[in-house]
Amino acid sequence: MGRTSPRTLAAGSRTLAAPVAAPAKEQTSPPAIDRALSPVTKAEQPQLGQLWATGLRDRLSGLASSPPNPTIDNKQIVSYYGNPNTPSMGVLGTADLETIAAELQARARSYDELNGDLGVIPAVHLVYAVAQYHPTDNGLYLQYTSDEDVQRYLDLTRRDGMLLFLDLQIGRSSVSAEVRKALPYLRYPQVHLAIDPEFAVPDGEVPGLDLGSLTGGDVNDAQSILQQLVDEESLPPKILIVHQFADSMLRDTTAISAYSNVRLVLDMDGFGLAEIKRAKYEALAAQPYAARAGIKLFFHDDPDMMSESEVLSLVPVPTVVIYQ
Repeated sequence: MGRTSPRTLAAGSRTLAAPVAAPAKEQTSPPAIDRALSPVTKAEQPQLGQLWATGLRDRLSGLASSPPNPTIDNKQIVSYYGNPNTPSMGVLGTADLETIAAELQARARSYDELNGDLGVIPAVHLVYAVAQYHPTDNGLYLQYTSDEDVQRYLDLTRRDGMLLFLDLQIGRSSVSAEVRKALPYLRYPQVHLAIDPEFAVPDGEVPGLDLGSLTGGDVNDAQSILQQLVDEESLPPKILIVHQFADSMLRDTTAISAYSNVRLVLDMDGFGLAEIKRAKYEALAAQPYAARAGIKLFFHDDPDMMSESEVLSLVPVPTVVIYQ
C-alpha cells in the first residue's frame, strides 16, 4: 500500500497534501464512511425486481410537465455530488433533499443566465457503489446506497425535471458487473452513469489507499451495456461520465470507441488552485478520447473555487460541471 490517492492538483506533484494513512492493524472501529452506510444484499433490494417489471410508459408517468432532455448535444449540465448518508463525500450529505434541490436549481440558473443559448439541465450526482477501506461481506470493498435513498432521488429528479447520475466506485469488482447492478435504475430516461477509476483496484490493493485505474476496454464495457440498454428499451441516449485527475487512472485510451447512443464525458476530477485546475482541464479535454469534457469543483478543498464565469471561460466550455 505504498501509493496514496493524489487528488490535490499541484505542478509536478502526484501526492496528496495530507496523505491518507493506512488503518492501524489494531483498529477495531471502521472508517466514518462505513458507519454511515450499511451493506445492501440482493435480498434487501426488492425494488430492483419491481423496476425490471416496470414498462417504459409507467417509468415516464409522473415526469415533470417539461421533462429533462436526456441528451447533452446542446445543453450544459450542472450537478451536485455526494451521498446523503456521508457529508464528507460531498454536498448531497450536507442538508435535506429539498434544500439541496433548491440550491442546485439556483446554481443552474446562474449558469443559464451566463451561457447564452447553451441552456442548463440541473442534475444530482449520487455515489451509488461506495468504495470502502476494508473488506466487505461481498468481498468487493463496496457498499451500496439503499433502494429507499435512490428512490427519493428518482422521485425528485422526475418531479423537478433533473437528471440523476449513479456513480460507481468499482472497488475490487469490475465495471461490467457494477453497471449491470445499476441497470434497473438506468432504465429510467433521466438516469445516467458515472464511473470512477480512482477506486478501481485489483486484488491486494485497497480503494482510497492505492490509486486505482481502468482501461479503455473497461470504458467500452460500460458504453456497450448502455448502448444495448438504449436499443432494447427504446430510451434516449445515455450519458457516461468518467472521472480522471491523473494520467495513470485511464490506461490504453486508444481503445476507447464511440457509441452512437452514449455521450461520453471526461470529468477533470481533483482539487487545487484555479490556475492549475484550468491547465489540467484543458490538457485532459484535448485528449482524443475526450469528445466532451467536464470539471469538478470542490466547495471546501478548492482554495479559490472558480466562479461560474470562470468556468464558462474554460476551453472548451465544460459540458458537465460537478460540485462536490
